[in-house]
Amino acid sequence: MLHYKKNILCFFISFLLLGVSTIVNADHTYKTSIVKKVLPAVVEIHAERGNVSVEMQPQERGGFKFRQPQGQQPQGRKNPKQDPQHVGSGFVISSDGYVLTNAHVVNNIFTGGKVIVIFQNDKSYEADLVNYDEDSDIALLKINNAEHDKVFEYLEWGETPELGQEVIAIGSPMGQSFTVTFGNVSSLNRFIPKSAPFVPYIQTDAAINPGNSGGPLMDSHGHVVGINTMIITGGNSRGSVGLGFAIDGDYVQKTVEQLKGLETGQKIQRPYMGIVFRPVTKEDYGKLDNLYEFGHGAYIQEIVPGSPAEGILKVGDIINRLDAKPIKWKMLATKVKSKKIGDTTYLIVIRDGMIVPITFIMSAMK
Repeated sequence: MLHYKKNILCFFISFLLLGVSTIVNADHTYKTSIVKKVLPAVVEIHAERGNVSVEMQPQERGGFKFRQPQGQQPQGRKNPKQDPQHVGSGFVISSDGYVLTNAHVVNNIFTGGKVIVIFQNDKSYEADLVNYDEDSDIALLKINNAEHDKVFEYLEWGETPELGQEVIAIGSPMGQSFTVTFGNVSSLNRFIPKSAPFVPYIQTDAAINPGNSGGPLMDSHGHVVGINTMIITGGNSRGSVGLGFAIDGDYVQKTVEQLKGLETGQKIQRPYMGIVFRPVTKEDYGKLDNLYEFGHGAYIQEIVPGSPAEGILKVGDIINRLDAKPIKWKMLATKVKSKKIGDTTYLIVIRDGMIVPITFIMSAMK
């Protein structure tokens, strides 16, 4: 009887192990098929100014931005004598050869030069700079297609990922072309004040390093959810510590549409208020401290002369609500930049212990 029970137990364990092995193999097979599907649309990007290649600054070396824990960027100087082996990454977004990357990957050719995009099959093309937006670090290229009937494979856009969802990053880090890494979404709607406070980032622990800049962050279906843009490093480390950031795909798509409608070098006009602000303390509210909620509200410290806010808002005002909704101070710039020039915005401001409704017309930065 004991021998019989042992046989049953061994059979049960073998069955479980077989099941686990089958699941693991299926997962590997699925990942492999997705990578094979998307790789032909990912490119390595080389940018040269005239006949001289320009070294990216240390925080952008290899076409990648670095940020120290305090949010400060190490400083550096361009060195025209050093030829970067790999400037960055990018990906094709249309069959006629539009390519997306980060603006800092190609910023050395804004005033002249050339861009070469290289595919995994070693086929290379020159590309034209269609336009760029330095504020959000996005650049749009167009492959100069000598084979006029050439149809390029391209990546499709995906939905905004969920927290914890698996993602795939592809790029050319540290000169290692077309490297594939996997990770998860660590956070959504991250905003980095020292970068572009209105740009929403997806935080991921997928290993991304110098050279990944401009490459795609994709979901498990191979659909793009963001552009890999920067990492936060610790101490003297220049590599990944699990804190990578990709510009949110929805934001990227809206920016691309704007760039296509402008002449090369013409900047996207974004609305702004013209205020300098900080988080609100309970004491700032005075007798209306019952309205205080941690993280909400923006205390105006300064009004920029000649700005839309001049004559409408005052130093000491607390912006409590925007369009009838409570506003978090760190989201104010994002909400403003998401509007269109000419839009009417309704503010609730706390001023001298009183609740003051204000109608504000969004204007462009001069």
